[in-house]
Amino acid sequence: MKTLSLAPASNRFGNARNRGLQLRRRCFSCLLFLAGILAWAAAPGSLASAAPPPGSPAASAASIIGKEVELNGSPMSAGATLFPGDVIRLGEASTASLRFGNGFVLAAPDTELVVESEGVTLRNGHLQVRAGGAEPFAISGPFFHVNVAASGGIPSSAEILLGGTRAQISAVAGAADLTAAGSAAPYRLRAGETATLDAAGADAPAGQNAANLAAGEVSRLVPQVQIDRASQVLVAAVSDRIYWNDGLRSGPTGRAHVTLKDGSQLNLGSDSSLRILQHDAQAQQTSLDLLLGRMRGKITKLTRPGAKFEIHTPVGVAGLVGTDLSLLVTNDYVEMIVFEGTVRFTTLNGQTVTVTAGNKLRISRAGVFEGPSPASTQEAQIAKDLTDITGPSNQPTVAAATRPLVPLVITLSGAAAAVGIGVYEGTRPTVSVSIP
Repeated sequence: MKTLSLAPASNRFGNARNRGLQLRRRCFSCLLFLAGILAWAAAPGSLASAAPPPGSPAASAASIIGKEVELNGSPMSAGATLFPGDVIRLGEASTASLRFGNGFVLAAPDTELVVESEGVTLRNGHLQVRAGGAEPFAISGPFFHVNVAASGGIPSSAEILLGGTRAQISAVAGAADLTAAGSAAPYRLRAGETATLDAAGADAPAGQNAANLAAGEVSRLVPQVQIDRASQVLVAAVSDRIYWNDGLRSGPTGRAHVTLKDGSQLNLGSDSSLRILQHDAQAQQTSLDLLLGRMRGKITKLTRPGAKFEIHTPVGVAGLVGTDLSLLVTNDYVEMIVFEGTVRFTTLNGQTVTVTAGNKLRISRAGVFEGPSPASTQEAQIAKDLTDITGPSNQPTVAAATRPLVPLVITLSGAAAAVGIGVYEGTRPTVSVSIP
């Protein structure tokens, strides 16, 4: 039997009225923001000036829309002079445009910020920042720091959303330098790039046992190096854990040193891509995939029955027992130099060649062998130099008690990262205290 339930007419009328109020409220909020953007656009193209001395004004309120804007707990009016340490809070139907010596800030509803001498500290909410001067305009958060500065006389702008333990930073125009907690080196976001940070996020893949999946950790680093994990792209930092199926990708100057759980050491060179397919330290079962570029491996000796350590390449597999070797994958060939021990290389068609210490082997994409033949001292040294990270790490570990490592996810879009807070605000729900 089917049952038909009808709501009372009064309820339906009330619901329709509420929906209408919500729609009008969103439209009103959008109009407020568009007015703020017009005030922004009217600002001079270059706002550069020297940093104010201590005790002098840091900013001024260029314009205010709405009545729910507070300065240190009291109503704030347009034209108000702002000093370092001033706290500004905006209600859900108010916006504020703040003019700094070398920057311009548009603050959205439900935002709280602190005025600093050369920028702001965002406690919660949504900002868009424009920097017209060469000196960086700084935006600090509980687990991140962003610098925005003009480049070549062209202003840069960025959009920052913060809610609880999550933040989203987008470069709208120009570039923004983002430093996440636990990372000493900044990551440059260019126009159209967005970084998502989660201070409370676990770095293990969702739904998996981290203890079983952990393969090792990044022990040394020269930025920039990225970690591909499922659908995420994370900026690597020293002490980041590496899990099964993680991919490591280095930029033109990036290098990484990874210590696996069995004590094996992997050095990834620049412009290289390596995937950790499997690493079971207890069973001594390891499979890596070097897709492109250069790596060096100092592999712990295998002692268990059936143990394996394999490095896959586009033309075949290098099987190791315990050795020190270098591998280079190019678009035309794969080259291997063995420094210590013995490596058995098997091509895709099943042909096997054994290479001993001091020798090199080159295999073309067509499967043609050159060697094994003795590697010159210069060839061996170059192979080591192009993967080694000498001296102290370029990205030192920061004490977790004071600055925990924050996962950083970079996403790219074909157009600008944002088109203005006004358009965004007209379509999004109110910023919550946990998810921006």
